Amino acid sequence: MEYNLSFPTVNENVCCQGVIRTTDADFFVEEMMDVSLTGEGEHVWLFVEKRGENTDFIARRLAKHAGVREMDIGYSGLKDRHAITQQWFSVYLGSRPEPEWCLLEDDSLQILSHHRHSHKLRRGQHHANRFALRICQLEGDIASLEQALEAVKHRGFPNYFGEQRFGRGGANVNKAAAMFERRIKATKSKRGFYLSAARSFLFNRVLAERINQNSWLKAPSDGPLYGELPRDLVDKTFENDDPNGHVGCSQLERVIFEQYPALTKGLYANRLKMEGRPLSVVPQNMSWKVLGDVLEVGFLLPTGSFATSLLNEVVNYRVFERSYPSEKE
Repeated sequence: MEYNLSFPTVNENVCCQGVIRTTDADFFVEEMMDVSLTGEGEHVWLFVEKRGENTDFIARRLAKHAGVREMDIGYSGLKDRHAITQQWFSVYLGSRPEPEWCLLEDDSLQILSHHRHSHKLRRGQHHANRFALRICQLEGDIASLEQALEAVKHRGFPNYFGEQRFGRGGANVNKAAAMFERRIKATKSKRGFYLSAARSFLFNRVLAERINQNSWLKAPSDGPLYGELPRDLVDKTFENDDPNGHVGCSQLERVIFEQYPALTKGLYANRLKMEGRPLSVVPQNMSWKVLGDVLEVGFLLPTGSFATSLLNEVVNYRVFERSYPSEKE
């Protein structure tokens, strides 16, 4: 089955085009974390700046340098590879002395600070990400671009999962379906990617239909991350007699879910719980300027929202093509 990864935008008349990620510096991300580090404990929290590397690769470097298992490394979120990103990692050392972190530093990794703490860093623990982006080779109607940016600043944008979630050509969704149907086996880490891709795809399809119906800003304001409804809520929903198992779903959502039985049955079989995700996001502290053929835009987004989903509402962008050694993918 083919999974259509083309999702409608609210702004149907995007009048500018450009290129993103021409250099790593064009895509800057900073994790925003509210945590009081104790200064003592069995874990070391490091705030690092990475350039041109993915999060898992840096985690492996930290584990090797500290002489610990990869499972002893914690991080809050996966960050873009083709970017400069500042993010937190934790390293479980127990009572062992800290290694010399500065020996890790090179062109791709800088240790900005490090502190002892009593707990491991957990996924999703940061509350927001700050973005500073450059869109180069900008062409088109700048006045319309300004209007689109103003609309996003005040109204918000559809909270789609970005294309990064689905892998190149949607490979992660196809692999999710193959895994559910036992046509392929997956490692624990890959399994997590595929489950997430399947849920994200279904959410995007629901949001796409809400946009087509012009109801994406109306109640209910959350869309579904597919799974089974918590047991204590099953008996409270008036839709608990749904023969297809889509308990607690709206009619719109049922229609969409029934188009993708391989994904819904697979997610249900993996005992994922039904969760909600906002259909729209209003960026905070958003500002921009156009300098010649470059758009510079900055904003703050809550954890889990994608900067590229915002960009889709204001510019038709393409990603600068680069090649990297395959072993770091």
